[in-house]
Amino acid sequence: MPPRIKILSSLALFLCLLPHPAPIVRADEPSLYEYILSDLDGKETTLEAYRGRVLVVELFATWCPPCRKDLPQVASLQENYSVDRVTFLAVSADGTTDTARRVPGFVKEQGLKLPVYVGGGIFIDKFGGVDRRGMREVVLPQTYVFDEKGEISLRLVGEQKNKTKTLTETLDKLIKKEGAS
Repeated sequence: MPPRIKILSSLALFLCLLPHPAPIVRADEPSLYEYILSDLDGKETTLEAYRGRVLVVELFATWCPPCRKDLPQVASLQENYSVDRVTFLAVSADGTTDTARRVPGFVKEQGLKLPVYVGGGIFIDKFGGVDRRGMREVVLPQTYVFDEKGEISLRLVGEQKNKTKTLTETLDKLIKKEGAS
C-alpha cells in the first residue's frame, strides 16, 4: 500500500474512534420531550414525564449483536442512582423495521427493568443517525446523557470499551453540578 494511502487510512480510522458530535438542533425541531414514541403496548407517548431529570437514553435494536451486550450493562447502572434524579430508558430502533414485534420478547429475555420505548423514524434518524460519506446511517448502540434541561451532555456511538466508567463520571458530574445550583 502506498504511504499516502496508509496515512489517509490511519487518519480515517482515528477520526472514526473520536467521540461523535451531537446532532445539530434547529429552532423548528421538536425538543427531546416532544418526539412521539410508542410504549411496548403500542400506545403513543412522549418523554415529557422525564422533564427535569438527568436522562440516559440507550438506542438499541433486537437485531443488533453489540446491543445485546451493551444494553443490560447500561441499564444496570440505574441501581446506582435515584430514579427521581437520573432515569435510564431504552429506545428501540426496531420501529423503523419490521422487527418491532420482537421488542417485548427481547426486553423480557434480557431481564430489563427500565422503561423501554419503540422509536419512530424521525426520532431514530435524529438521535441514531450518523453522517457517513454523504449519507445518513443508523449506528447502534448509541447512548445519550441529557441534563435536567434536556440538553445533550454526552453521546457515545457504537461499542465503547469504558462506557460504564464514562457514563458514571458524566452522571456524577451532572448530579454534583445540579446539587450546587
